[in-house]
Amino acid sequence: MLKRSLLAVGGLAVVLYFLPSPRPAAPVRADRLLLGTLVTVKLYGDEAVVRLHLEAAFAEIDRVDSSMSHYRADGALRRLEQQARLAPTPGPAGLLAVLARSQHFAALTDGAFDCTVGTLTSLWNFPDAVAPPAPAQIDSALALVGYEGLEVAAQSFRINRPGLRLDLGAAAKGYAVDQAVAAMQELEVAAGVIEAGGDIRYWGEKPDGRPWLFGVQHPRAPEQYIAIEDLGLAAIATSGDYEQYFDWEGERYHHLLNPKTGYPARMCISATVWAATALDADILSTAVFVLGPDQGLALVEGLPAVEGFIFFEQDGQLMHRASTGMRGRFRFCNSSKLSPGCARH
Repeated sequence: MLKRSLLAVGGLAVVLYFLPSPRPAAPVRADRLLLGTLVTVKLYGDEAVVRLHLEAAFAEIDRVDSSMSHYRADGALRRLEQQARLAPTPGPAGLLAVLARSQHFAALTDGAFDCTVGTLTSLWNFPDAVAPPAPAQIDSALALVGYEGLEVAAQSFRINRPGLRLDLGAAAKGYAVDQAVAAMQELEVAAGVIEAGGDIRYWGEKPDGRPWLFGVQHPRAPEQYIAIEDLGLAAIATSGDYEQYFDWEGERYHHLLNPKTGYPARMCISATVWAATALDADILSTAVFVLGPDQGLALVEGLPAVEGFIFFEQDGQLMHRASTGMRGRFRFCNSSKLSPGCARH
């Protein structure tokens, strides 16, 4: 029997949220559907001034979406992809930056993160998937996946494997957040936060002087969260098996595919990564999710200015692990209690 469960907005869960302050300084806020998810912009400062800048933030995100979305059959990414199968193809600086960073982490993770999975993700067809593809179809799609088939140079890229397709869904969203933040900083907005479907980046100091505090949603108990102190890293992203999924014959199938097997990665339930940029956090949360607790945290520990938190199952029990820099800086809480009753770890 099929049981399908998808979240309403683009199938994406906003799994990170801000813990309220006893005396919060109210930001100017706006929400919009972009990148296939809910995008929230919060700006601190004189309301009459910063409200004028909200559109500039959304314009940056929309610009990235239009150039990198793999859902748009007539979009810039698909057009350039076709050209790149024939010869080295010039591309926008932003696209080349995302491709280069994706290739860097693909090599570092031996393909656990791979932006050439477009044929495979199109086959699974999330968020509209209702049943797994046939094994023969998955095998055929896997033959068209492999980051080695993509060459990225300073001003161009080339696809060397016929049928290879790009999917920047695990990178473009973070890059869009970074670009929107850069636009706000250029406009001299003193502080704010931009979130796109669980990818977050903040900057500046809140007017009330209080530190930035964040909560990571518990992947199996919505009424619980993990309260986390400011780690000094301004970008956060989470990948989880509850964002886009369906149940089929008693098993959960989600959108976070293992590029090696063609099936949903099974070693994690959720992976949250803190980094200096939302692009890196976005990519690494996917990579860590695919790699699993041991290899995923080993990757995090080997990178400068990166921290991670993972939920996984072991012998039927829900477990968690955190990177070294998080020890003693998080606590489990119930949504009805902000500080009392929270166990510090």
